[in-house]
Amino acid sequence: MIEPGKPLAHFPEKPSLLDHQHRGGETGREEKKEKEEAASNSGHSLFQESFFFCTIKNVGDLPGAGCIYVEAVVERESGIAFAKVYSAKNAMNAVDILASRVVPFFKRQGIAIKEIRTRTTNEYCGLAPIHPFESFLAAAHIQHLPADLSGQPHNHLCEQFYKFLLKEFFLPALRRKFQLSLGELQESLDAFVKDYNSERMKHAGKTEVRLFFAENRNGQT
Repeated sequence: MIEPGKPLAHFPEKPSLLDHQHRGGETGREEKKEKEEAASNSGHSLFQESFFFCTIKNVGDLPGAGCIYVEAVVERESGIAFAKVYSAKNAMNAVDILASRVVPFFKRQGIAIKEIRTRTTNEYCGLAPIHPFESFLAAAHIQHLPADLSGQPHNHLCEQFYKFLLKEFFLPALRRKFQLSLGELQESLDAFVKDYNSERMKHAGKTEVRLFFAENRNGQT
């Protein structure tokens, strides 16, 4: 069960709306310009970050005291998101969410990933020939850029998505069941994220998934 005094001692404030949800007031001209710019670019831009969730004790397949981390990836324009839980924060786990969730999803839709933006921390940055994350992106022909390249940090997309998961999924999940494995937690998380992408978060009368595919058709036809 959760270790007294350590886990869940402090949580982020109530999650606000995701960035793309604040853009409903754009004029038709601005929307047309965005579509034209999207059509001129090949591929989509993603943002990735790792978050510490809590300290745990004797939880399922994690012997003894340990930690749970959440790796999150968010597509910039549509808000399509992915999340996985891990017992450590490292480059191999940063690669795993891409290899097991993100890249297969985009391949199934025939959509190219142009770039991934991350913080310049050890799990994401290093020498490409030997660093797992850098090597994976190079082999997949995905450009790796810092999240604040333009001078305006965009990883708030990942932060807001994590805050949403924290409030709507993780805390309720732990209240319902204290003895669980990472596998069980991930299975429930997958179902929740699928629902998040297809039903919960709506923009301009369309679900996130429908908006995503609409953007893809505009940009690659």
